[in-house]
Amino acid sequence: MKPKKVVPKGKPYSQKSKENETIRLNKYLSNAGICSRREADENIKMGLVQVNGKVITEMGYQVAATDEVKYDGARIQKNAPVYLLLNKPKGFVATAQGGVIKKSVQELIRTAAKGKIPPLGDMGRPMTGLLFLTNDDALRKKLGQSSSIPMIYQVILDKTVTAEMMKQLKKGQLVFGKEAKINAISHLEGKSKNEVGIEVHSLSPAALVKLFEGVGLKVVQMDRVTYGGMTKKDLPRGNWRKLSTKEVGFLKMLP
Repeated sequence: MKPKKVVPKGKPYSQKSKENETIRLNKYLSNAGICSRREADENIKMGLVQVNGKVITEMGYQVAATDEVKYDGARIQKNAPVYLLLNKPKGFVATAQGGVIKKSVQELIRTAAKGKIPPLGDMGRPMTGLLFLTNDDALRKKLGQSSSIPMIYQVILDKTVTAEMMKQLKKGQLVFGKEAKINAISHLEGKSKNEVGIEVHSLSPAALVKLFEGVGLKVVQMDRVTYGGMTKKDLPRGNWRKLSTKEVGFLKMLP
């Protein structure tokens, strides 16, 4: 006689039941990196926290994953913010547009945090160098509108870059509907005359390609060597690191 199969008691797991799970509001704020639990209690008492549009002052209030929680008027994320600097190698694609992409930079930062950490701006397969990624929506929006992020690129062109071309590049032109220009440009010491170093503010690789095309030059290779004051020091190609509090603070202070 076969033994009777024992069926464990309890409700089966489902995504729906997980979504219905709740946690204390102070823990929610702490998990999001807003403040400590003790500080969260004080902020809740002061009426600084809203859940689904309603101010909550109750201690021990429970929130679900589907609830919209705001702190001091700003919507907060369910996960703590992550700030990464990646030295992107050739062959990988960085895009904030989403979708399934072969050899996405997300493969390189898989161990950094749970969930997708989108890049700020796009970077095609041929482009290399520093790339900033974060899930901090407020900072992404701020930097996306900023024209003050300092960057340095090293670029190899298909032919000699003349003094007249440099003059035109610094004068600027209309690119993707916006005025774009190179702040400083010079030949690299010990390199051929088709290699230059350039200083810009908040210009993407795609915009720079258009700028060079405007003076009759084709980009062969482009490498972003600094981003927002950060460099590739101790960051080999294909590697990433988390930003320091000071570095994040600098980016948040940019106009």
